[in-house]
Amino acid sequence: MTAERLGGLDHTLGDCFRCDRTGIRTTRIGEIVSPEGQTPLRACQSCAEVLIAIHRPAHETPVRGYVTQHPR
Repeated sequence: MTAERLGGLDHTLGDCFRCDRTGIRTTRIGEIVSPEGQTPLRACQSCAEVLIAIHRPAHETPVRGYVTQHPR
C-alpha cells in the first residue's frame, strides 16, 4: 500500500469497504471501534461522496423539533 497527501486527505491504494473494488485510491473516512481494537474504513472517491451526502443532512438542525414524549 502506498500513501500520499492531497488536499489534506490521506489517499492510499487499497480496497473500498463499500463497493468492494480493490487496488484503487481510497480515503480513510472513519473506523469501527470494538473491544479488540480499531478497524479503519476506507472508501473510493465515488463512495465517499455518497456517504458524505448521506451524512450531512443527518447532522443538520431538523425543520421540526423531535417530540420526545406524546403529551397526555
